[in-house]
Amino acid sequence: MNEHDLQNRILLALSASGATVWRQNTGLAWVGEPVQLANGDVLLKNPRRLHVGLCKGSSDIIGLHEGRFIACEVKAKGGRVTREQENFIAQVNANGGSAGIAWSVDDALRLIR
Repeated sequence: MNEHDLQNRILLALSASGATVWRQNTGLAWVGEPVQLANGDVLLKNPRRLHVGLCKGSSDIIGLHEGRFIACEVKAKGGRVTREQENFIAQVNANGGSAGIAWSVDDALRLIR
């Protein structure tokens, strides 16, 4: 099963178990004043970087369960956890939340038990 499908199954399972969850994306985009060129390309004048999401390394799925913050980093078989992801999980757990890596739906459900 690919990571996208696993994320969707985990979102459904956590929701069915009483958690309120969201898919949380992080990334980088460029914004500025768009200028369309004659060939159809778009040029950005005064470009600037726009970082989206909580922070680098934040988990794929975040939410609440029984008043507690939860964070679930979803990994398909062969996936690797980054140092930033490990740090985010450690910070959530150190501050009273419940966070971890989910290689399966069962792994994700264990985070809320």
